[in-house]
Amino acid sequence: MPRRFSTLLLLTAVLVVPLSAVCAAPPDDARARLSYDVHFLASDALEGRFSGSEGAKVAAEFVADRFRSLGLAPAGDSGTFFQHFSFIAKVHPGPANSLALDLPDGRRTAKLEDDFRPLSFSASGSATGEIVFAGYGIHAPDLSYDDYAGLDVKGKIVLVLRYSPEGDDPASRFQPHMALRRKASEARALGAAALLVATGPVGAKETTPVRISFDASFADSGLPVLGVSTPLAEALFAGHGFSLADLQNRMNERKEPASRPLGVKATLNADVVQERADALNVLAFLPGNDRALRDQVVVVGAHVDHLGYGGEGSGSLTPDAHAIHHGADDNASGTAGMMEIARGLAARPPARTVLFVAFSGEEEGLLGSSHLVQNLPIAKDRIVAMVNLDMVGRPKPGPALTVGGYGTAKEWPETIEKLNSNHHLKLTSNKGGFGASDHSSFYAAEIPVLFLFTGAHEDYHKPSDTADRLDYPGMESVVAFGADLTRRVADLPERPTFQKVADEGAGERRGFKVRTGAIPEYGFEGPGVKLSGARGGSPADKAGLKAGDIVLRFGDREIRNIYDYMYALGDHKAGDVVKLLVKRGASAIEIEVTLEAGSSGGR
Repeated sequence: MPRRFSTLLLLTAVLVVPLSAVCAAPPDDARARLSYDVHFLASDALEGRFSGSEGAKVAAEFVADRFRSLGLAPAGDSGTFFQHFSFIAKVHPGPANSLALDLPDGRRTAKLEDDFRPLSFSASGSATGEIVFAGYGIHAPDLSYDDYAGLDVKGKIVLVLRYSPEGDDPASRFQPHMALRRKASEARALGAAALLVATGPVGAKETTPVRISFDASFADSGLPVLGVSTPLAEALFAGHGFSLADLQNRMNERKEPASRPLGVKATLNADVVQERADALNVLAFLPGNDRALRDQVVVVGAHVDHLGYGGEGSGSLTPDAHAIHHGADDNASGTAGMMEIARGLAARPPARTVLFVAFSGEEEGLLGSSHLVQNLPIAKDRIVAMVNLDMVGRPKPGPALTVGGYGTAKEWPETIEKLNSNHHLKLTSNKGGFGASDHSSFYAAEIPVLFLFTGAHEDYHKPSDTADRLDYPGMESVVAFGADLTRRVADLPERPTFQKVADEGAGERRGFKVRTGAIPEYGFEGPGVKLSGARGGSPADKAGLKAGDIVLRFGDREIRNIYDYMYALGDHKAGDVVKLLVKRGASAIEIEVTLEAGSSGGR
């Protein structure tokens, strides 16, 4: 049926559930409204609100209807409340995949799905050449192990096994080298034309072609990568006097490579089709009431999307469970809080105009907020601050609240301290403006930010993040603080003074030995890693890396995607001076960065 009609039917079906589930509180009861909104957004019928899904569209319609009922003005595309953007939501094999092998007993044409399958991060393209076996595809000189030592793979097709000589043990010293994207990156860096990946026969639980879920990095690995079945991989060793199992046992027992040419030629073509989805930001203006200040704008935002049904590559912390990830705290709570702030301010508008936004695509890498900052409905210099609510529904006793971005404007400490003398929350503050939520996109654009967050918990990114687990009295107190904070910012007599925080801590994820402090723009779809900024005082900041720069090479490693960038970090140690090849506008420049030790705090 037409998408609009199916969406309306779903909306009608969903409304039945929350209305019967929520207590019959007066319509002017803030706590009841917060509970109602969270129960609606986190209901089974919305199926986890994955960006671009029907459930996400229903959630967007729900927010737009609330904005409309409050008398807010649409600020989206063509006079609507919606700002559309597209992103790569999934990939699937196209019609032109093929694999043919010239074996000693004749030519064999492999069958798609039975014998081989392109991996989700494969580049589309063809290759013809000799097959070279490179063991587990691990290049780890620091571990005194290198499957590529003495092996010429330039222009050839490389066959590697999954995991490592120590199996799939997550505690293994080889664990950082087990990722198939890393194995593809190593093969490409050494000049391979294509990569074949198989599960080794020793202890194999599954012998079908490897399947890897789409990981939403939006960039391929730079060479064709096919998963092949174990029986097909074993056929490549026929006539050699040894089997694939013999070599795998040797590698496992001796912890030494057994790489070699196989004398077999292959011709292959990988065809990977990207499927795009249309996602929606929901935007609404509340005009300010002061003629001198109404041209200035405060943005109040929260992301409305979540993980859908989860699965590998989704960010779920229960990736094996195909189940609705309800996202009650993350971030139905923030969306409900943002709408409640809109209600309070609409009843008595502040001096400045307020732009309310429900973002999509946050879970895929801040896609919606990044798109908005690059496609604003107003001039960027009119925005004076951004307030972001993400996970505000489960405060610890106090109630406790963390305020991020505390150091991004000179006025924030005094404003927040005076405000809390009335609210008496147990406040913790973080100075930095970068973080894993949508305020980062605004801070990267040199806009002061404030980030309200009540903390992580055991249900984070799991199906168990349900509406019944939220603390609605505590949430009401946090949202009331957020409403008063927004009003105070919007009523400040002078524009807040942006400050770049001098030292925000680590710039890469937990566990990296070194850091640059560069902030990737995760929604970038081209080759390389585009930066949205650099943490103040970090190596990247000191070296002069800027928002908009695209890193194409890190030391000796070509950078095709964020994974290549992470693997490059792992290649180095603190104190190394590394040359980065960076595209800045139409020019390519080299920038030297002195790497610093990573932080256990991560990002």
